[in-house]
Amino acid sequence: MAKINDEDIDRLRDTADIVEVISGYTQLKKSGGSTFKGLCTFHSDKTPSMSVDQAKGLFFCFGCGEGGNIYHFVQKMENLDFPDAVEWLARKTGFQLRYEEQRPGERQARGLKQRIVAANEEATKFFHKALMDSPEASGARQYLASRGFDREVAASWELGYAPGRDSLTKHLTGKGFTHEELLKANLSRKSDRDGSLYDAYRQRIIFPTRSHQGDVVGFGARKLLESDDGPKYLNTAETPVFQKSRVMYGLLKAKATLGKGDAAIVVEGYTDVIALHEAGIVQAVATNGVALGESHFELLKKFTHRLVLMFDADTAGKGATERGFDLQHKLGLEVLVAPLPEGSDPADVVKNDGADALRKIVDAASPLMEFKLQQTVAKLSLDTPEAKGRAVREVVEVLGWHPDPVARHEYVFMAARLIGVDSDAIQRTLGERGSRPPSESDRAGGVDTGRDRRFPGNVKVEREALQLLVTRTQQAGPWARQISTADFTAPARRELFDAALGTIEAGASELPVEDASKLSPDAFSLFTELSLGADDHPIDDLEGRLLEVFVRLKVFSLERDIKRRRATLQEVNPVDEAGKHDELFTELVGLEAERRDLLRRLQGAA
Repeated sequence: MAKINDEDIDRLRDTADIVEVISGYTQLKKSGGSTFKGLCTFHSDKTPSMSVDQAKGLFFCFGCGEGGNIYHFVQKMENLDFPDAVEWLARKTGFQLRYEEQRPGERQARGLKQRIVAANEEATKFFHKALMDSPEASGARQYLASRGFDREVAASWELGYAPGRDSLTKHLTGKGFTHEELLKANLSRKSDRDGSLYDAYRQRIIFPTRSHQGDVVGFGARKLLESDDGPKYLNTAETPVFQKSRVMYGLLKAKATLGKGDAAIVVEGYTDVIALHEAGIVQAVATNGVALGESHFELLKKFTHRLVLMFDADTAGKGATERGFDLQHKLGLEVLVAPLPEGSDPADVVKNDGADALRKIVDAASPLMEFKLQQTVAKLSLDTPEAKGRAVREVVEVLGWHPDPVARHEYVFMAARLIGVDSDAIQRTLGERGSRPPSESDRAGGVDTGRDRRFPGNVKVEREALQLLVTRTQQAGPWARQISTADFTAPARRELFDAALGTIEAGASELPVEDASKLSPDAFSLFTELSLGADDHPIDDLEGRLLEVFVRLKVFSLERDIKRRRATLQEVNPVDEAGKHDELFTELVGLEAERRDLLRRLQGAA
């Protein structure tokens, strides 16, 4: 990756409007001064918990704890590393970046990716013009019209037609693209017979795929007639800019709606996505010729916490597997199923019954477990006690997939109603079977259940002291010199205290955001949270508050020292090590006296 000029990184961060960028994902409302509030884009949020400070260029969610500057937001939201986030923001704002000298291998790799994207963009224009104007594409236009897609739809989705032979290859080489670039982009292929190049897609309808950052990274190509040679769909192979498991068709158009809290609707193919969007259901996406997998779930999790699988019943049933339940729990997603009528796809439903019929299917979506239970019981005979016994054992097997014991208990009653047995029978069988133990990722905290704000007393005091230091630096400065880094109990808090103390020693009015952004991720996240969580209103008795917070901070620190000294003293034999014992005892008495003096000071100030 090329090294971007450091000055440009700082200038872009300071000039880009963080409110404007975040408003592209969630609605923000002004809450006073330069502060805005809105629903968080990183977790399921019913009340506005994200705070954005336009003047400082910072955001923080008080629900899930995500926070930072505009680069942190772009990295998290768009699934990018830091250099790519800088480039994304530069493209978004029209900022011209400068790059420093890079190694030949880096320049070559970067250059190839840029050239492939450029070739894909030019190919998209070529295919689209052919579809709209070429007599040869009349069959493609007729097919699209039969699906309800007119010229306006074709233009909106940049649909195209591949004439075939080597027409695209000649067009792109005429534009200056090399044979190597076209082969790397999977736009052309080499003949085994004479080594000449020919087009990868011929006599097919073209569906360009844009990444959620906006680049054309690949294509899907559908044959016109079932009798034509080759598979129904050809998809771009893996290239330096296209990994099928990390791209979803329609996500670029859907992500703004998903950022407002709507569920992602996952369908099977390109035309399904277009049909839903044109029907007004604009959160539809699809995979690019591969099965829905964990990487797709992780990608969608960046935009929403709720998915609806809109497949036919059999395909949806294949998704409702043990792996499906494990993934939704692991990633903190809620997965629903909205099966389509047998033999229909979304475009058929819209064409035959209208857009409202499609919306009703979405509204009637059921949780993944409920759907799987219904599907399991529907295939079983329930006409004898023995048959019901077999049904109980089968649904218990399905219930055991669910990793949440509370939800699993609730589904027991549903399963009992479906089979027509007492819920105790299912509960006993489930108990005999045992449920799946939590995975290692579950135990490691892989599931985000929200931030627990009930901090221990010492942590509350440490955090408030730091908040006063970063938001009321001049007033809190004298108190900072009376404590030390050792008075804080976590690395991030110690690091932030050192940075704040450096600001005070330098005589600055506050810790600059650009300096704070150079801290470790944990320390910077803490700085963001404390900065944006501070009350802008004056504190009635600021000096009294400073005294209380910093004295309490020192008391907590002394109590930890006293506890350690007592533990050490108990291990020292007063007879064999009389000198060491007396020294430790004297230190302990001194610490106790200092603690009593501080407590009296607090009582006197109360």
